[in-house]
Amino acid sequence: MTELDGDLPVNMSGGVLSTNPIGASGMIRFAEAALQVRGQAGEHQVDGARRVLGHAYGGGSQFFSMWLVGDRPPSS
Repeated sequence: MTELDGDLPVNMSGGVLSTNPIGASGMIRFAEAALQVRGQAGEHQVDGARRVLGHAYGGGSQFFSMWLVGDRPPSS
């Protein structure tokens, strides 16, 4: 279900490989979300991605962030 071709794909870029640099990894996850909705995520592109939910935390659990990136502005 959470694989690339599943109903709810999760962590398509694979995440960090050896460390989790505070701040930088959160920005990388945000960039991945933007690439997905723009259709530019390459080999790990989710076909038809229109909305992406991302989150990050760090700083000894002192920093939390969550975002929703979409391919168009939200309707009012």
